[in-house]
Amino acid sequence: MSVRAAVILLFGVVGACAAGGLSAMAGASWAQAVLTGAGAFLTLVAFLNTVIG
Repeated sequence: MSVRAAVILLFGVVGACAAGGLSAMAGASWAQAVLTGAGAFLTLVAFLNTVIG
């Protein structure tokens, strides 16, 4: 795994945990929080893949 891929995945995981945690703290169910985190992960990875070149 390259350093670029590791950085992109790391930022994706951090963003997903933040989004899921904030969603859970706002009162969403655990299933909704997990889905929010998964969506944030996929979005961040796709975005960072294009930005970090």
